[in-house]
Amino acid sequence: MILHAIRLAAVAATAFACLPASAEWVSYQRHADSEELYDPEFLGREQSRIRLWTLTNFSRPMTSLEAREYSSEKVLTTVDCAARKSGAEQVIRYSSKQAEGEVVGLMETPLRLAAVRAGSSDEALLGRICR
Repeated sequence: MILHAIRLAAVAATAFACLPASAEWVSYQRHADSEELYDPEFLGREQSRIRLWTLTNFSRPMTSLEAREYSSEKVLTTVDCAARKSGAEQVIRYSSKQAEGEVVGLMETPLRLAAVRAGSSDEALLGRICR
């Protein structure tokens, strides 16, 4: 358990190094149970690919598989505007809204882009940033 806590702290410290100093989040979609936002300060733009942070604030706390409650989730997202694909390589869950409070979960995966489905949140995001 202590090893897990040390690893989570180390990974969280690495994740914070990639975070914007103060994001001015822009809302792109609202649902009854959540609001989805993005940081307009893109981390990178290469041809038709954009790398950015997205944020979801939940109206009620969610419970992770580890039985930890979280109220917001920040995702390091890559979108390919020309190919209409998106993917995530990092997810950070926070105890409070607006990506504040304690980090209660962190997941990292290799980036895999998948086709954006019609009517999805990813389609709404592409509609806002792919201009």
